[in-house]
This record gives sequence, C-alpha cells and structure tokens, in this order.
Amino acid sequence: MADWSTKRKVTAILIAICVVVAMALYSYFISDTVRTRITDAQMTKVDGRFMIATEYRPFANYDAKYRLKVNSGTIQNEAIRLKGREVMIKKYGWRLPLLSMYENVVSIKEVK
Repeated sequence: MADWSTKRKVTAILIAICVVVAMALYSYFISDTVRTRITDAQMTKVDGRFMIATEYRPFANYDAKYRLKVNSGTIQNEAIRLKGREVMIKKYGWRLPLLSMYENVVSIKEVK
C-alpha cells in the first residue's frame, strides 16, 4: 500500500513540474498587446538589436527565425515614423533587467 502512495506522490509532483514549465513557456512565447506612446527609436543597432523606447518600457526589435519574424527593419522604420504618437505594440518575451532581456516587438500599429 505504501508503494502505491509513493508512486502517486511522485506522479503528482511530476505533473506539477510539467504544468509550471508549460506556464512559463506559454508566458514567454505567446504575444500580448500594449497601448503606449513611442518616445524614441533609431535605425542604429545596440548589441545587434534595434531598440524602441516607450512610455511603458523599452522594447527590443530583432529577427526571430523560430517565430518566422524577419522584418525587424520594417518594424523599426514604422516605429521611427510613429515617434511621439500613441500606438498598439504586439510583443512577446520577458523583461529581465538583471539579464538585459527585453520583450521583442512583433508589430506596431498607430491608434487613431
């Protein structure tokens, strides 16, 4: 009887670990949208990435081949064009200042 109880606990722990990992991956890879105003954007790269400064927080803009995103130059040009205006930014990733990680911009659309 004790052997069955131990297997059940181990199974429950493994399932809990899988759920936590799945939630972490989901929060990183699934895009969400932010409404903010672009304060600065330039066509120069910082550490191989374009940067977009907003009132909300800074964002990185780089090509992510695993997401089939290869239009970072076009998105950066749009950010420069919309500087000072209110926009909807679709982004994914995490902002971790200790690791210098920024959320990656997927698209930018002006709010009318």
